[in-house]
Amino acid sequence: MGVKQMSWASYLFNGINEKDSLVTSLAPYTDEKIAERISASTSSYTTESNEDTFKPDMIFESFHHQARVPISGQALLVGSLMLCLKHCVVPTLPHEVIIADVVYPAVLLAHRKSIALLPVMVAGIQSGLRALAKSFRRVEAVVDAEGNPVTDSNGRPLVKTPNSKVKLPYTT
Repeated sequence: MGVKQMSWASYLFNGINEKDSLVTSLAPYTDEKIAERISASTSSYTTESNEDTFKPDMIFESFHHQARVPISGQALLVGSLMLCLKHCVVPTLPHEVIIADVVYPAVLLAHRKSIALLPVMVAGIQSGLRALAKSFRRVEAVVDAEGNPVTDSNGRPLVKTPNSKVKLPYTT
């Protein structure tokens, strides 16, 4: 499960979907907007059993209250890195959805920790080339309108190689 890339980008950067609009970062919410969001969702969460270090019946207030504080530059960097990593480094299916696998590497990079991305990129390229090569090897028999194979003058079936269209990870 994940969030769509454009939804995430729109959340982080207001106006990114609008052609003639300035792109701005996420603004803090007013108390009224927070109350509206809380009423539209669950306002608190109560643990039912031991969850990590939290005892049963522990009440957690809504996370919407955190929206009073402006988003930090580092959090915006993490969000941008998540978009970049999902699109260019870890291009998993479905292509348009950001999955949890890119969150931790994005946080590490935003905190200036070195991580090895080249092996992941090479693996993605190899996977795409494998899919492309497999599509080139696929051969289909030519059939007539009734579904019978068409043959040449020597009685051999005619075959065609379909036009390969493989979505490679680093192309859009």
